[in-house]
Amino acid sequence: MSYAVRICFLVPLALSGAFADSLTIVNPNFGAVSIQCSLGDAYQSYMGGTCGDPYPEQDFNSEIGIGWSFLPYTPPAGEDGLTGPNNGFNPPSFTGLPFSQAAILQGPDSVVTQVLTGLVPGAVYTLSFYLGSRYNSEYGGNETVEVGIDGQVIGTWPQVSFTPFTVQTASFTVTAGGFHTLKFAGVSSGSQTAFFSGVSLTTVSGLTVTPSSVFPGLSVTVSGANFTPSESVTLYGYGSHQTALGTSTADARGNVTFVAQVPQTSFGNYGLQAIGSGSGQVLDGNVSIAPQIAVSPRSGMAGDTLTAGGVGFGADEQVFLNWLIPPTPLGNVKTGKSGSFSGSAFTIPAGASPGTNTVIATGQRSGAIATASVRVH
Repeated sequence: MSYAVRICFLVPLALSGAFADSLTIVNPNFGAVSIQCSLGDAYQSYMGGTCGDPYPEQDFNSEIGIGWSFLPYTPPAGEDGLTGPNNGFNPPSFTGLPFSQAAILQGPDSVVTQVLTGLVPGAVYTLSFYLGSRYNSEYGGNETVEVGIDGQVIGTWPQVSFTPFTVQTASFTVTAGGFHTLKFAGVSSGSQTAFFSGVSLTTVSGLTVTPSSVFPGLSVTVSGANFTPSESVTLYGYGSHQTALGTSTADARGNVTFVAQVPQTSFGNYGLQAIGSGSGQVLDGNVSIAPQIAVSPRSGMAGDTLTAGGVGFGADEQVFLNWLIPPTPLGNVKTGKSGSFSGSAFTIPAGASPGTNTVIATGQRSGAIATASVRVH
């Protein structure tokens, strides 16, 4: 498939009908997971210890809804983890900021990453985040932080001790759809420490998409303008994989509308791109993907076996199934690249009350939650 050549300028107001579109970042403020250690901070791993001083540890990578991956400590690499305010890590003040926890980057090769989907080739994305340094001179804050996409550095920020949290931004593009890795890394030697949180991602969108959030398998209405009258326009989708969603013809005013079904794709973002066949006009858009589960059959007696399937969860993540009342684990199942699963059998608990009951599915990495009703006889 060929693409129109596009030159991108960071002047959104020059694009007719364009608007800012926010994309999904899982756990952007690091508040979805509580810090269990009483000190209010913990490394992902350090030296095999526990929550005790001086090296508190917590396995954040296994927590529900963490969203991010923390690189375990491997000497002589640095350490990473989470911190709250007012503790031994001496982070900057959190007062008045939109978060109460932040990620730690300490020393070289301290790495925190998140996998993103739905990025459109050629679209300009703006990443924003709060970055600050350690408020300590003995164990300093002279950490340099690099941020990258798919191994390409998009910004470098040298920090010095006693730097408060400050908003930083960087813009980037990608050349292909699929999965992309957003990476925050410390590169300075020693115990130099920086902190970041409040991560957001926006892009300039020329397509109007309704509704703004859907389950996979449902349809969206996508519209755009400024194409050549009567030209053929093709709509492409970018999620877990690239898909041609359909072709439409621009009207006499250059407007075009599609009704497109969103295919099976993982939780988060699903990118859209409309390309005019003659004009080369390219417009981008985005829709958020929500999870959904179904149970079959939808009714039964205590002890009966039912089967659950789901769509719109994170790619390659464990999904935990639970009966709501009485709280009962029903097992777990792993999704594929498209964020879906099927054929997960479970038994209606003995303590289930007659009437309508609820099954809850929760994605381990994404924290995506969906429910289904079951009628108990």
